[in-house]
Parts: sequence; C-alpha cells; structure tokens
Amino acid sequence: MLTTSGYPGRMGGLARIERGFGRRRWPRHLVGMPARLIVPENTWQVMLDNLSQGGARITLAEPCEFVVCVLRWMDQHAFADVIWREELSVGLQFDKPISAAAVETALLYAEQHAAIWGRSEGLRTC
Repeated sequence: MLTTSGYPGRMGGLARIERGFGRRRWPRHLVGMPARLIVPENTWQVMLDNLSQGGARITLAEPCEFVVCVLRWMDQHAFADVIWREELSVGLQFDKPISAAAVETALLYAEQHAAIWGRSEGLRTC
C-alpha cells in the first residue's frame, strides 16, 4: 500500500510504503503456555496459544462469557477486548500494544518449557 506520508515524493506530497498482510499488524508467535484470564467476577487458568504485540489467542478450559478482560502471563499483563470466539478459543485485542521484548521473553520462556508442557514440536511464527 502506498500512502502520502513518510518520505518526500515527486507529486508534491510525501509517500511511504506500508507493509502488512491481511489484518495483522504484528506477527503472531505460537507459545502454548499457561496464563490467567481476569474478569471482574472471576479468574480462570487458560492456555495462551499465540501472542503478538497487538493481541492473543487463548483457549478456555470451560465456556465463559466476557467481553473485556486482563490477560496475565509470566510477569506481564494486558487489558483486552474479545474480538472473536469459536467454542473454547477466544481472540483478544490488547487495548495498547505490548513491547516486542515482552513477546520475545514469552517466546523464549515457552521454548525452554515446551518439554515440561508436553510439546515436542518447535515453536514458530504463525
């Protein structure tokens, strides 16, 4: 996509190339690690399936209804809105992006603990 801001162009404006595929702004990383879902009325253990700077996909142990939450993993947390649901899988969008370092730390932690959690396949960007 070419927009008119960022770099000087010959047409009297500025132009920049934006890179992105589909709707995603940041790459998702498979982490498959335990996390905690916090809502005003309750707290649940969930599986953090994938993580990006802008959101996450989690798997619930049992059905529960919520539209906003706090997702907590390791020593990180993020406020999030539910974007989609499919049975026990839930897509979350963070209200503010988390740092790339927070994603990297989670990915490294997940790689180190994959055997403990019963994951034999490697972790990758999806």
